Amino acid sequence: MQRELIDKYFRNECSDEERKQVKEYLMNNPGEWNRYVNEADWDNFITNDELDPGLTEKLYTKVSEQTFKKRSKGRIYWMAAAAVAVLLVGTVWTYLMLSHTSFSKAGISAFNSGKLAETANTSDSTMRLILADGSLVMLAPHSSIRYHEPFSSGKSRIIYLEGKASFDVNSDRNRPFIVHADRLVTTVLGTSFTIDAFNENNFVKVKLHKGKIQVAPINNVHEKWNEREILKPGDELTYDKGTMLASVKRYVPVEKLVKAGPLDIKNINIRRPDIYTFDISPLSDVFDQLSVYYQVDIYYYPSEIQDKYFSGKMRKSDTLETILNDIGLLNHLKIVKDEQHYIISKKN
Repeated sequence: MQRELIDKYFRNECSDEERKQVKEYLMNNPGEWNRYVNEADWDNFITNDELDPGLTEKLYTKVSEQTFKKRSKGRIYWMAAAAVAVLLVGTVWTYLMLSHTSFSKAGISAFNSGKLAETANTSDSTMRLILADGSLVMLAPHSSIRYHEPFSSGKSRIIYLEGKASFDVNSDRNRPFIVHADRLVTTVLGTSFTIDAFNENNFVKVKLHKGKIQVAPINNVHEKWNEREILKPGDELTYDKGTMLASVKRYVPVEKLVKAGPLDIKNINIRRPDIYTFDISPLSDVFDQLSVYYQVDIYYYPSEIQDKYFSGKMRKSDTLETILNDIGLLNHLKIVKDEQHYIISKKN
């Protein structure tokens, strides 16, 4: 058995087949434990699916009580340690696999043992909270958050959410702000977002208001969706607990119409020449000039005429409607006359 595969196992990076091989190997060859794990390795053991320390300690204590009732020295000690390690990791893995709210349950266990502080909103109105790092939490009714105290210490700022809350996070690039909610973990440095994760709902929703966030499954091995999504302002991720899949609704800003030419063309005195030409001119420039020449408001969507050009020779006798229809025909644009102005848009 390769050491690299053993290391992958304890980091929860193995495939199902690799994990099965390692577990069988350690169970069948406890005497090989010394070759792979020493005290330093055990002290530095970290899994990708981080359980709350309170839960991990509780599991380890329970297993230890059953395994170390009769201690002995030397080889027997290491065999017992191997059995404890394998059983502990297996127990933790089973816990992650069976729990619908892995981190939330871990947070509850730690809270009950005095490890976490809790703030619950039992009212029917939104509760406003300021955390120790200056971040703002708007906690929805019948929702709660749990966190380690002091919250502003440590390498990361971790929140366990049950229910719904909006966060306006103070920026700190050295300490990410991490929210565990149901089956999702959301990581940010400094931004504003909302998470809707009531246990009784079939969906978990994360919506970003400003900045950038990363959303990923807590247990990325047994989920059908095991990717990471980067959300931009206005994006909303929806996770379906039944199908174990996530979808992202990307925000598309509503584009506004832009008026061609100066703001007030009525006060501009200009004589339209008998003949005038456009030579590969951007449509925005063409519409600006026509608006002034004919003293008529012309509106368009900038994205729909971007990188579009027009060349042609016009006469004073040509009507504006004729010119615009020719431009529309060449560029797949729709021309609509509305009272005293024209609206130009892309054809469907």
